[in-house]
Amino acid sequence: MESMKFVVLSLLLAIGLTAEMDVPKPPSMAKREIVRPSIAPPGKQIDLYENGKFTLYIPANWKATSRVSLTVHFHGAAWFAIDEHLRRGLEEPLLTVSPGEGSSIYQRSFQDSEAWPMMLSHVLAELEVPQDAVIDRVDVTSFSAGYGAVRELLKQELPQKQIRRIILADSMYASFTTAEDKTPLKSQIEPYMEFAKAAMRGEKGFVVTYSQVPTETYANSAACGRELVKQLGRNLKEPALSKAVLERDYPDYPLLETFDEQGLHIWGYGGTDAQAHMTHPRHIADIWRAVWRD
Repeated sequence: MESMKFVVLSLLLAIGLTAEMDVPKPPSMAKREIVRPSIAPPGKQIDLYENGKFTLYIPANWKATSRVSLTVHFHGAAWFAIDEHLRRGLEEPLLTVSPGEGSSIYQRSFQDSEAWPMMLSHVLAELEVPQDAVIDRVDVTSFSAGYGAVRELLKQELPQKQIRRIILADSMYASFTTAEDKTPLKSQIEPYMEFAKAAMRGEKGFVVTYSQVPTETYANSAACGRELVKQLGRNLKEPALSKAVLERDYPDYPLLETFDEQGLHIWGYGGTDAQAHMTHPRHIADIWRAVWRD
């Protein structure tokens, strides 16, 4: 009987350790200077349409097939998005979308349900793929105002189906519920819920990172990240790391709170200045590699 108890205890311990090991460690949000490369990376850069607002990058070693995987990045200079995704090991085409400043222009760009398939058809036309080729898997990254596009797309059936992974790098905001109630408007958090639940079931991948940068007239990324966890019926927790590890690995902007369940990861960091906000997109590669192998 004692030996049986020992076996059961060992199995439970092993399961617990495995589960703990499977939880990715959030990367450091250390300050990181970036410089535009003096030489363009190998491959092609193609201005699709609308005067440089949609830029397609095709890596030099990409092999055309009838089933295409595409990464789409919302908001920011094309050169930076390309550089950051190459740093994470990008092998498939990358489309950078930057129609202007402010989340409203991103939202308006994808309110028409035909905008998404039209954009993908433009991509396919440039890839020199077989006539029956389809884009069947899409990964999305977004910074700052780019959330306006992501939130709009998640309201639509086709993008919900095609998008398999999302990173929102300090890129979730919402209106206040009222002028007096400064919590995020629930109807603007709701579009993320289905994708977040699918990630919790292990069917999708969804990472949300946020700083503490305050916003006066709308709910900031920290408030929205916390509201998402609340609406999911879960709780954020302090990172399960020692004080020494936290001080060593997160020297600039501390890791404050986390939520991890299957494919959903929500990580809150310190920092209330502009640099704290800008640091998140500069670690998209590190976020990616912390969670995914490809």
